Amino acid sequence: MHFAKLAAAFVATLALSISASANAALLLGTSGSAANTVTDYSAPGAVSFDLDLAHLSPTTLRFVIEQDDLLGPLSLNAIVRNLSGAALNGFHVNLSGISFLASGSVTPAFGTLGNVSQGPDYASIDFTSPEWAEFHFGNPLALSGKADWLLDTRGLVAGDSFVISADVPEPSSFALLLPALYMAGLMAGRRRKKA
Repeated sequence: MHFAKLAAAFVATLALSISASANAALLLGTSGSAANTVTDYSAPGAVSFDLDLAHLSPTTLRFVIEQDDLLGPLSLNAIVRNLSGAALNGFHVNLSGISFLASGSVTPAFGTLGNVSQGPDYASIDFTSPEWAEFHFGNPLALSGKADWLLDTRGLVAGDSFVISADVPEPSSFALLLPALYMAGLMAGRRRKKA
């Protein structure tokens, strides 16, 4: 009788630990600048993380799908903090191995949101006035009127992996050329005044 109670307790503990370890899209690892940190808050049915950008370089997050993730679309949200000291004029999210099912909110803290374009495997955000602090991709704080982005799990099986790449777009070559042209104009004006 004592053995039966002990075995039942063991089985119950094992079942509880297995169900407690259920996780949405288990984060396998990240790559990119060591200065950028990722904190994972994913839970069953939701991919959620904070990305702290101390360096404006690409960061890649690699996830694996678990059985519980296949019950429906995965929600996706993130807090992206700008710790670089430089302005964020835009931001890109690229997917590999999974696709967007529906777009969600983008909420800057101090900047002004411009255009958000989206395709099956990317989202591109432009700020009309730069973001210096942070922005929310989706609804990580569960605010009224905001929505998470949705990832499509159809056709995937447990064990499949996917990648989320986040990067700050480089200024266009024309934007880099403008200050040089301005300086050249100033120098030419000075030369004319001296002559």
